[in-house]
Amino acid sequence: MIILKAAVLIVVNFILYAAFGSFFEGKDRIRSLPVTIATGFFAYYALFAVACLPVMLTYRPLSLLSKIWAVPCIVVPFVSAVLFRKRWSDLFFRIRDDISKNRLFYAAVALITVASVILVVCSYSFTLDAAYYVAGVTTNVDTNMINVYDPFTGNWLDHFELRYVFATYYANDAVICQLTGIPPLVQTKSVMSAVVMITVNAMYVHTARFFFEDRARALLMYILTVLVNYLFISIYTASNFLMTRTYEGKSVVANIAIVLIFILYMDISGREATWRDLAKLFIVCLGAATASSTANMVIPAQVAVLFVPYAFIRKKISILPKVFLCIIPEVVMMLIYVLYVKGWFAVYTFPR
Repeated sequence: MIILKAAVLIVVNFILYAAFGSFFEGKDRIRSLPVTIATGFFAYYALFAVACLPVMLTYRPLSLLSKIWAVPCIVVPFVSAVLFRKRWSDLFFRIRDDISKNRLFYAAVALITVASVILVVCSYSFTLDAAYYVAGVTTNVDTNMINVYDPFTGNWLDHFELRYVFATYYANDAVICQLTGIPPLVQTKSVMSAVVMITVNAMYVHTARFFFEDRARALLMYILTVLVNYLFISIYTASNFLMTRTYEGKSVVANIAIVLIFILYMDISGREATWRDLAKLFIVCLGAATASSTANMVIPAQVAVLFVPYAFIRKKISILPKVFLCIIPEVVMMLIYVLYVKGWFAVYTFPR
């Protein structure tokens, strides 16, 4: 029964991400399902942070947050279906036709993706971080509070640990567990691992097809990309997090956010960036910051490496202030964390 519930929850996650992502697509059509889903992934978590932080910082129970968050989870898919039904219908028929013309390509992709999902779901994660995150979700569910108890000892924390307080990605796991009754270990280790791995593979396919129209060459690039993740595992690499710590926030930043920002850059590299492109970039940066504090350093560096040369190549220096606004969430959170570490302030877990 738990396996069936987990499988349904995986599908529901992608429906939610697609619905959230549809609001960032063009007026006429949804161009890429993987990009829409990945963008929706970060839009989902960005909006969740907006709902979560006031509840958490005012010492309110997890159950209140669950009730609040259930509303957009119902409303957003409904509104997306009503407003964009023609776009979704068009996308469905385009995907159906593409699959019928390239059955071997998609069969190979499906086989590799399923194998990757089974590998990460069935593997044993024994890192201290993995234990901390799963324990954190479990503690939130069992105490009906949000990040006020130490996951390892159960002691009431004097103040919120700022390294994790803005990483509301894990608080969402606790909300989902409370709403659905699924065990925290299954939600984190199985459901979110599968969601991350499927999303990553979809973006690899999108990237391969961007570079190669020929399906054989695109498939070869996709396979080589997957092999890199299977083999390039050392102390601290994106591959290491994807294959052994799939559901952690660092894995989301390294394997979804960074890849998606690169895809967005590829899309506009030969043309001028529009406000919609910048809106996507902003929501990805904001959503990544809610997954892991690692984003506060990595995302600004990547955005600078990609878009500063773009500004000079396109002779559009005016885009740099707009791009800087996109990484404001990371810059602000980085400054807040530095001030916290230096002892300038603390956010307590109870009124003072």
